[in-house]
Amino acid sequence: MRWMDVLRMAGRWVLRRGTAEGELDAELRFHLERSVAEKVAAGMPEERARRVAMMEFGGVENMKEECRETRKGNWLHDMAQDLGYGARMLRKSPGFTVVAVITLALGIGANTAIFSVIDAVLLKPLPLRQPEKLVALWETETAPGQYPLTGHDYVKWHEENGTFESMSLYSWPNTYNVRGGEETAGATVLKTEANFFSVLGVQPAIGRTFANGEDQKGGSKVAILSYGFWKERMGGDRDAVNKTVQLDAEPYTVIGVMPAWFRVPGKADVWMPLDMDKGKLVASGNHQWKAIGRVKSGVTIEQARADLRRIAAGLEKENPDSNRSVSAIVVPMRDAVIGHSDQLLWLLFGAVGLVLLIACVNVANLLLSRATGRRREIAVRSALGAGRGRLTRQLLTESVMLSLAGGVLGVAAAYGGVGLLRSVLVRLVPQPNPVQVGGASLLFTFGVCLVVGVLFGLAPALQSSEVASSEALKPKSSGVGTAGRRQWLRDALVAGEIGLCLMLCVGAGLLLRTFANLRAMDLGIHGDDVLTATVRLPETTYKTFDQGLGFYRQLLEQLRGTAGVNAVAMSTSLPLVAGVNGYITIPGRQAEANTGPLVQATSIDGDYFRAFGIPLLAGREYLPSEHEVAAKFMREISVVKTEAEARELAKKYTVAAVINQSMARAFWPNENAVGKIFNSFANFQVVGIVGDVKQFSPRTLVMPETFYPIEWDMANPNRPYSIVVQGTGKPENFIGELRSAVQGRDASLALMEVRTMPQIVGESMADTQYQTCLLGAMAILALILAAVGTYGVMSYLVRQRTNEIGIRMALGAARGQIVGMVLRQAGMRVAIGIVLGVLAAMAAGRLMTGMLVGVKPIDLPTYVGVAGLLAVVALAACYLPVRSAMRVDPMVALRDE
Repeated sequence: MRWMDVLRMAGRWVLRRGTAEGELDAELRFHLERSVAEKVAAGMPEERARRVAMMEFGGVENMKEECRETRKGNWLHDMAQDLGYGARMLRKSPGFTVVAVITLALGIGANTAIFSVIDAVLLKPLPLRQPEKLVALWETETAPGQYPLTGHDYVKWHEENGTFESMSLYSWPNTYNVRGGEETAGATVLKTEANFFSVLGVQPAIGRTFANGEDQKGGSKVAILSYGFWKERMGGDRDAVNKTVQLDAEPYTVIGVMPAWFRVPGKADVWMPLDMDKGKLVASGNHQWKAIGRVKSGVTIEQARADLRRIAAGLEKENPDSNRSVSAIVVPMRDAVIGHSDQLLWLLFGAVGLVLLIACVNVANLLLSRATGRRREIAVRSALGAGRGRLTRQLLTESVMLSLAGGVLGVAAAYGGVGLLRSVLVRLVPQPNPVQVGGASLLFTFGVCLVVGVLFGLAPALQSSEVASSEALKPKSSGVGTAGRRQWLRDALVAGEIGLCLMLCVGAGLLLRTFANLRAMDLGIHGDDVLTATVRLPETTYKTFDQGLGFYRQLLEQLRGTAGVNAVAMSTSLPLVAGVNGYITIPGRQAEANTGPLVQATSIDGDYFRAFGIPLLAGREYLPSEHEVAAKFMREISVVKTEAEARELAKKYTVAAVINQSMARAFWPNENAVGKIFNSFANFQVVGIVGDVKQFSPRTLVMPETFYPIEWDMANPNRPYSIVVQGTGKPENFIGELRSAVQGRDASLALMEVRTMPQIVGESMADTQYQTCLLGAMAILALILAAVGTYGVMSYLVRQRTNEIGIRMALGAARGQIVGMVLRQAGMRVAIGIVLGVLAAMAAGRLMTGMLVGVKPIDLPTYVGVAGLLAVVALAACYLPVRSAMRVDPMVALRDE
C-alpha cells in the first residue's frame, strides 16, 4: 500500500502545509536544544555549547530543506514554489514575456489548426459503420488508370463473388432543374441502388432511406435530400418528409434528409433510386457506373480483390472483345475518399512544424540573452545551496509556462484559423469529418506545449545553471567570458533558424514559379470573353431526338441575334472540363478492339472553334449537310430494336469528324489525316484538324480528341449540354440575355453552372494557387520570425560590445569600419545558415516533385533568389542595432558597465 502512503503524505503537505512546517520546526529545535543541554551538562559554557551544536547541525534551515527532500509529496510543494517564482519572474519582464508568448502562439496556433484538419481527414475513421470494411470498386482498361464499371460486369461481380457482404451501384452526379416558387435552379443528383445507404452504414437525420424495390422499373418517385439542400430549398422544415419537390418538372416525394456531415463517397444535393432493371444494365457496354462494397467479416480486402479479379478473368475469356484487359480494382473507401490529399496536408504540417521550430529558436535566443541579466541571481541561489538540478528545473518550469501561455493564445487563434482553412481547403481536401478544434487537437496542443517548453528551454537552462556561486561577487563586466562560452550556441541557433526559413521559402518559391508557369501556359484557347452555362432538358417534356435538337437549334439562333454576341455554340463538354472518352479502330489495320490510346470525344454545334479561338490547322469545319447526315442516322437508329440491326445500319453511314492535332499525330504520323476514316461504332471521316486544347487541367497532357456533330450525342436529349457565348465586352454582361433566352422558351429550365472561361481556368489552377498561398504564408511568417530573431541576437551582441565599440571610436575608427566589422561576423552566421538551408531544401524539394510544373526541384533561379532575399533581410536585421550603437557617444560607451 505504498501508493496510499504517498497520497496521504502528499495530501498532508498540500492541504496542511502550515501545520507540517510547524511540527518540523518544533522537532528540529527540540533536537537542537537537547544537544545544547547535553553539552552544558558536560561542563561547556552555554553560549559555546549553542554555537557548537549549531555547527554540528549545519543550520536549522539547511536541515529543514534536507528533511523536506526526504518526505513523500514534497515535489508538489516544490512545483508550486517553482510555478509561483516563475510567474513572478515573467511578470517582472513583461516585454520579454509578451514577445515570447506571441512568438510561440504563432507557431503553436498554426500547428493546432493544421492538425485539426489532419485529424478530421486522415486520423479519424470515416463516420460510417465499420468503415474499414468498405471499399470502392473500379475496373482497369488497356490504358493505365482506373475506370468506371460496365453494368454487365457489376451484375456478374454481384452474383458470383463469395467475399462481399453487399454491393451497391450508383451513377455519376448529374444536374437537374429544381422548381421552387417562381425560381428555377440547379441541383446535383445522384442515382443509387436501393441498398446504397445501408451498405455505407449511415442513417438519415430525418425520415428513412430507400426501401427494397424502389430501385426497380416502375418504382416510386422518391428522393432523399442533403442537409444543405433541405436547409436552402425547404427552409429546414422538419415536416419536409412526405412533401414533394419538383425535379426536371416531375414531382418527387421527399422520404429523408441526410446528416449535415454526410458527403461520402461524393457530394450531392439529392439522391434518387437508380433503375436496376438487369436487362437495361447489361445491355449497356459503356464504363459509366460507380460501385461500392462491404466485405464480409473475417475477409480481408486483399482476399476480396483476388475474388473479383478471378471473376474478371473469367469474363475476359467469355467476352474477349469487350473485356480485354478488364480486371477489378478494389480500393479501401478511406483511400478512395482522401485520394492524394494526404500529401498536401503532410506538406503543410511539415511547414508549420518548421515555423514552430523557428519560433522555438527565437525564444531560446531570448532566454539566452535574458540569462546574462540573471547571472547574479542564479549565482546567489547557487551560493545559498541550490544545486544545478534545482536551478535547471526552475528555468525549465519558466520555459514551459511560456509555452503553455503561448499554447492558450495559439488555441484561441486556431479556432479562427480552422474556419479559414475549412473554406480554403474545401476545393483541395475532402472533409468526411467536420474540421474543428476538438479534444484530440487540444491534447495535441498540450503535448506540443510541453515538448516545445523543454525544447527551447533546455539548452538555455543548462547553460545558465553552470554559473558558479563565486560569480555573485564579480562585477558585471567580468561576465564576458561566460557570455563567450554561450556564443557558440547562439550562433548555431541563428544559423539553424536561417536554414529552416530558407527551406520554407524555397518550397514557396517553387510553387510560386509553378503557378506562374500554369498562368503562362498555352491552353489552346482564347476565352477571356467567353461565357458558359449548362442546360438540361426534362425527360417528361423532351422525349425524342427532334424535340431536343429543335430546342437547342432555336436557342442558338435566338442568341446569334443578340446585340454584342459574336459567336454562339453548344457542346457536350468544355475545355478544362473532362468529358467522355473511348477507343477507336482504323480500318485496314490489324489492331484489336479496345486497344491503343484513349480518345476524348466532344460533340459540338455552332461556332465552337471560333468562340474559343481554336485554330483550324487543316481541312474545314462541318457543312450543314454533314449535320443532317448525322441527324438522319440518329433518327433511323432510334427505331432499331436489336444491337445487330444497329451495327448493320452503322455500316451504311460515314459521319464527318474534326480531330485535334494530337489525334492526327497519334494515329496518322507523317501523313495527312484529312480524309482518313476511323470507326467508333459508326464510320467517321476526318474533314478538319484543329489545334490542341487542354481537356482536363493545365497540368495534364493533351489527349487525342475528336469533335462530332452535336446530333451524334442527341440520342439522349436529356443530358446536360453546355451553351457557349462569345461577345464584345465582359462575358458576365450576357448572363441576363442567356437566362432570358432559355427561360423564355421553357420557364421550367434552370441556367446552371454559369461561369466565364477565365473562371473555369482559375478553378483548374485553384489547387496550385491555394497550395502556393498556404505555403507562402508559412514562408512569410518564417521570414518575419527569422528577421526578428536575428535582430534580437545582434542587438544583444552589440550591447555586449558597447565598450569595445566606444574604445574603437575614441581611437579614431570610422563608422563604416565598425559597421563592416560587425556585419562581417554576422555574415558568417548568415552564410552558414544559407548553406544548411540550401542542402535541406534540395532534399525536401524532391518530395514536391509531383506538385511542380515547368520547374525542377533544384531550380537555380529560385534558390539564388531566395538565398539573396534572406541574406538581405538578415543583414538588414543585423545593421539596425549596429546603426543604433553608432549614435552612442564614445565617452558614454566607455563608462558603460
